[in-house]
Amino acid sequence: MLDFGSQTPLRSQTLWHAVAHGVSAGEPPTLSFVTPSAPYVSIGYHRRLKEIDLDSCRSHGLPVFRRMVGGGPVYLDRNQLFFQISLPSELVPAFGPRAMRYLLTPAVEAFNDVGVPATFDERGDISVGEAKISGIAGGQIEGCSLAVGNLVHAFDYDAMAMVLGVAEEPLYTELVRMMRTYFHPTPVDQDAFKAALIARYASAFDLEPGSGLLSDHERAQLSELDARFTDPGWLSGPDRADPPARQIKIRSGVWVFSALHQDTRVTGSVIGERFERLHVEDPLSDGQVAAIEAALAGERIDEMEDVLAPFGATGERVVAAISRIDGRNL
Repeated sequence: MLDFGSQTPLRSQTLWHAVAHGVSAGEPPTLSFVTPSAPYVSIGYHRRLKEIDLDSCRSHGLPVFRRMVGGGPVYLDRNQLFFQISLPSELVPAFGPRAMRYLLTPAVEAFNDVGVPATFDERGDISVGEAKISGIAGGQIEGCSLAVGNLVHAFDYDAMAMVLGVAEEPLYTELVRMMRTYFHPTPVDQDAFKAALIARYASAFDLEPGSGLLSDHERAQLSELDARFTDPGWLSGPDRADPPARQIKIRSGVWVFSALHQDTRVTGSVIGERFERLHVEDPLSDGQVAAIEAALAGERIDEMEDVLAPFGATGERVVAAISRIDGRNL
C-alpha cells in the first residue's frame, strides 16, 4: 500500500504510472492513493487534444496531461481522492469488461462499507442508481493490469464545461444539467474509505496489506515519466480526424451533442438509444420547431426519420443534422 498524500498535478499522474511499471517489473500487487494539490486536466491516451479548450485551461492556470490509459478529458482537483490497483497481468482476466469488474469490485464493496450503496452496473460504471459516482479508467502498462478510480467529495461542473470549451447555449445548459443528473459526488470520510479499500482488496486477493516505498526502479521511471508527461509531443497525442458533430459523454450510455446541417442546428441529450431532450434551431421551420422537439423526445435515434416524416422539409433538415452524430464515437 502506497499513500502519496497530496501531490502536484504532474506527480498525481506520474506516480501511479511509475507504480504500474514497478509492478510490471516484479513489485507486489499495489494499492496506491493520491490527491492533487491543485486543479488540472487529464486526457486519455487515444483521445484528440482538440476535445479540450487549451486556451481556457491556460487562462485558468490548469495544466493538461495525457495519461497512458483510456477515457476522455476530465477535470481533477483536491476534492478528489484517487486510488489505483495494480496487479501483474497474469493474475487478471484478459483486459476488457471482465478485467475491470475483477479489479474494481472490491472498490464497490468499499463504497458500501462507508454507506454508499454503489454497484458495478451493466454499463461498466460504479454507480448509485442512474448516477455514476466514480471516474474510472483502466488498461495495461507493460506487464501490469491496472484500474484507477476516485472518491469525489465535490465536483465543479462549471469548470468541467469550461475545460471542454462549452460556453454557448443551449449546449452549456444541457451539459451541466446532464452532469448534475448523472454524476454525483459522495462526500464520505476519506480515511474510512481508504481503510475499507485496503481491507477489501486484501481480502479479495488473499494478501496481507503493508505500507511500502517506491523502489529504485519506480523512482527511475518516475523521472522519465515526469519528462514524458511535460513533453508537448506526448501531449499532442494521435492525429485523428475531427468528428462531424460535437458529442460529450457523461457516463456510459448517456451523452449530449450539438450537430449542424447548413443553417439547422440540433442540440440535445441521449440516454441509451433514445433522445432525452432536444433543442432545434431552424430559420426556415415555419413554426414547427416545438412540435419536432416534442415528437422526438423519448424516441429511438434510428426511428427519427419515420417520426419526422410528417414535418416535410423541416423534418428532413433536422434528420440531416442529427445524422452527423455517432454514439460510437465517444
